[in-house]
Amino acid sequence: MKNKAILITTLLFLLLQLQISYAEQIADNTSPMKQISIADVTRLAIENSLDIQIARIDAYKERTSLGKAKSIFDTFVNSGASYEDDKKKSATTLSRTKTATNEYSLGVEKKLPTGSSLKIDAEHSLIDANSSSSAINNYNESSLKFSLNQSLGKNFFGLTDRSNIKITKINIDNAEYSSLDEIENTLYKAQSAYWNIVLKEKELNIKSDMLKEAEKLYSIYKENYERGTAEKGDLFAVEVNMRARKNEVLIAHLEKEIAKNNLLFLLNEEDTDIQLQPVDSLATTLRNVDVYKTLKEAISYRRDYKIIKNKIESQNIDIKIKKNALWPEIDLEASFLKNGLASNYQDSWNETAEENNYEFFTGITFRIPLGNRSAKADLEKARLNQEQLLLFLKRTERLILKDINNKVKEVNSLKNRVELLTSISKLQENKLKEEMKHLSYGRSSSDTIIRYEEDLLQANLNLASSLFKYRVSLIDLDLAKNTLLDKYWKDAL
Repeated sequence: MKNKAILITTLLFLLLQLQISYAEQIADNTSPMKQISIADVTRLAIENSLDIQIARIDAYKERTSLGKAKSIFDTFVNSGASYEDDKKKSATTLSRTKTATNEYSLGVEKKLPTGSSLKIDAEHSLIDANSSSSAINNYNESSLKFSLNQSLGKNFFGLTDRSNIKITKINIDNAEYSSLDEIENTLYKAQSAYWNIVLKEKELNIKSDMLKEAEKLYSIYKENYERGTAEKGDLFAVEVNMRARKNEVLIAHLEKEIAKNNLLFLLNEEDTDIQLQPVDSLATTLRNVDVYKTLKEAISYRRDYKIIKNKIESQNIDIKIKKNALWPEIDLEASFLKNGLASNYQDSWNETAEENNYEFFTGITFRIPLGNRSAKADLEKARLNQEQLLLFLKRTERLILKDINNKVKEVNSLKNRVELLTSISKLQENKLKEEMKHLSYGRSSSDTIIRYEEDLLQANLNLASSLFKYRVSLIDLDLAKNTLLDKYWKDAL
């Protein structure tokens, strides 16, 4: 039996040695230590995270659509110049044999929110002709024209134009809500990654303490073996236990390093040699969460709920546009023109301004679609979209109710588990202390002590894990309410 125990011990030594190699490199890292808190992590994530920067740009890109929507009301300046030399042969002897015309024009055009289109055009022509039927062959003609076009049917007094701008603003709000969701999710990941480092630090401390206990037990058995009061198999057993604890410590160093690198990635920190020392503890004040109060908060803050409500508002506006599209096209047109003729440029413009030479036009045009099936189909589709969005709103309300109930139950359940595991950990600690007393009297065995040490180790690890889950569940609850970001960021997007 002793030979078998020696063989098993040797195999265990070999397996442990394979795992220890890389972990020792992590444990021997001598880079300077930097203390960091949850507040530091939150600030650095908001300032440096690439995911947050990407989410911000998404919102900024959507904002550009407002300028594009408003561009329909931009002022346009039109100008032109032309020259024509006409020497075509004519059938009448009274017609000119040649005409040379230089034309210049300058105009301003603008559409108003009332649906009115205004135009002001100034034109000047220099004509050089040799017609025998004209009183003047070489002259300048100037004109100034004011034009108005007003929509009275479709786009009634600019209804469609203004409504499209309102819809664009709503879409921008929704894009900002979506970006804030992305930012909040990134903040949640960073804070969770920080608490994971705290957990790994706690696990490292727990395993380091158990290594000290294993070393102490090995010293006791080594001394007893040298005095002849302990068997060699027992000495091997406690030595294996000590080496196993050392391996666990080294692996804990590695896990902490991996957790650190995950956090550094989220914080956009390129120097992976930095050693982070968390200053916060997993232990915190335990509290019960009230589901009704939490649900009320969620309804006030949930962005997916606000997005659906915005979409319903946008759809109501779209229905008004589609109803207006059923109308015929009715356009009122009016224009007023004054001109002047003179032998030179200056006199032609003076005559335009001073003389009563004018042309006035007014008219109205109708374009009535028979059947109007396209507009009717668009209106029916808009109404169905509205009905669908109302169902989405109801489903979102149910989803919020489910999410908040589950998150609150998880927090309260973890709170109870932490309390229970705290008492279990204390009992396991007392149990080991009592057994160590028995060992000093020679009334215990190595197997019992090793098993009790393992029980205490698992109890402490379970408690640390539950405290970590409790911490994360509180963040998760804030994320479910969409209140996490508001706690740390008050600036505009």
